[in-house]
Amino acid sequence: MTQQHRIASLSDRAAREREYMERYGLKVLINCLSGGVDSSAAAAISKQAAPDGTVALILPCSTEEELEGERLQDIVDAERVARHLGIPAVTINLSDLWDMAVTLYSAAARELAAKAGLPLEEERLQWAINNLKPTLRIMTAGFFADAFRGLMVGTGNGVEYFLGYFSIRGDGISDRQPIRDCTKAEVRRLAAEAGLPDDLVNRVPTAGLWPGQTDEGELGFSYADADRLLVWLLERHLKSPVLSTTLTVLEEAVEAILADPDLPVQPEVARRIIAQNRRTEFKRRPGDLEEMLKRRGLV
Repeated sequence: MTQQHRIASLSDRAAREREYMERYGLKVLINCLSGGVDSSAAAAISKQAAPDGTVALILPCSTEEELEGERLQDIVDAERVARHLGIPAVTINLSDLWDMAVTLYSAAARELAAKAGLPLEEERLQWAINNLKPTLRIMTAGFFADAFRGLMVGTGNGVEYFLGYFSIRGDGISDRQPIRDCTKAEVRRLAAEAGLPDDLVNRVPTAGLWPGQTDEGELGFSYADADRLLVWLLERHLKSPVLSTTLTVLEEAVEAILADPDLPVQPEVARRIIAQNRRTEFKRRPGDLEEMLKRRGLV
């Protein structure tokens, strides 16, 4: 029998954030809006939690060519979210800062590689260049949190956390993570509950790290399949442990999981999802499984 997951509503999540703010005498929530459904849902929670203290940053960070193309839509959609929710927002173009940092850091990385005799793979260097974008965004959010005595609101959902599909030097260090227990489908329901337009609720997920990048294209499987497998694994774990305290599939449980006739996705898809989960265990922390089960009402 399927376990009943008790997913907190938008208002319940807002109440939790409000209680946290009142406990510590905080009044401002800093949201980074990308136009995506995760940041939109997190901002909607923030707005209910702190109607007069929720603010937003729109932080484009790309090449000039991209900003005139696909990344322009990110800005337009982020502005739409801010208007819909009634959140004061400012746009800060981080592109020049990113370009300067890339030039400075890349030269220093090559110098350090030569001095230390360390290999520097160009492919890995390019990854570091792209991943600098979320780092610069969270640095900016941190500045505003300090300036306004506020909290940085994270946009990471539960399935991305399970997959390790987030930057530990970006959104992963946000002060609050109001949707970290949610599947992608559940985040969409929260956004719909906030009355956001359908095209924003169902927007194709992308971190915008390079031209044409989409989350599902990079991962190699759909969020729908990852959602189904995560929910199933949590339920199966309650009957027979298959997950560690870091929300990681146990090595010794993998083959039994793949052979289970009740597996909700194709075995080859499940294998890819589990591999993604296991290789990113270093991003998660002891206690994450227990927190996930608790927040979903399973314990």
